[in-house]
Amino acid sequence: MFGSINVAIREGDEAPAQPSGVRVGLRRDQPVSLRLFRTQGTRVAVLASAVPAQLLAMRAASVGAMIRVQSPRPQAWGPVLRHGANVTVAPPGAGLPPPGTPHAPVLVVDDRPTDAGGLGDAGPWQCRLDIRALMSSADLGAIAHADVLIFGQLTAAIANALPDMMGLPVSQIGQLTALGPGSVALVSRGVIQYVTLDPTQAEGQLLAQGSR
Repeated sequence: MFGSINVAIREGDEAPAQPSGVRVGLRRDQPVSLRLFRTQGTRVAVLASAVPAQLLAMRAASVGAMIRVQSPRPQAWGPVLRHGANVTVAPPGAGLPPPGTPHAPVLVVDDRPTDAGGLGDAGPWQCRLDIRALMSSADLGAIAHADVLIFGQLTAAIANALPDMMGLPVSQIGQLTALGPGSVALVSRGVIQYVTLDPTQAEGQLLAQGSR
């Protein structure tokens, strides 16, 4: 039988990021997490609204990660700024933080929603969330080297280009053209998972403030 353990948390204490990953949402009622922080760094391309990146940033902040956002729309990141003690927002092109450590990982959010450009590099114990536009299947080449791609609803042309590029079964891409606003597809080479975002009530209220 498991008992309960009470741990006193003092003001200013920080908890290291969970090694098992940061939760994204649910798949068939089972939690799905992404391992954002690794020795070699992690690159995640977000080809959707800012909401999945905002949710991941909030949850990474809550487990002790340093969050650095570069964005031309700082108001969209106000909820994340208020959520974590170690969160800053700066314009695009601002200086990047140094690599993280196992006990102080770093999440860099590069929010350029109107750009279709490539992705930045991630240092040790650092994760980059690059929010990019996806106008046509030709834009996929610039983000194909990401460790994880997070998609919202796609056009049929872009969805049909993914199997060859990412080694996906054609039978699994049909939902990409019909994803609702609360769902995303997580794609890595050879694997696709359809996930429903699951913000808590408090997270949902903050995300709603950022969309105003």
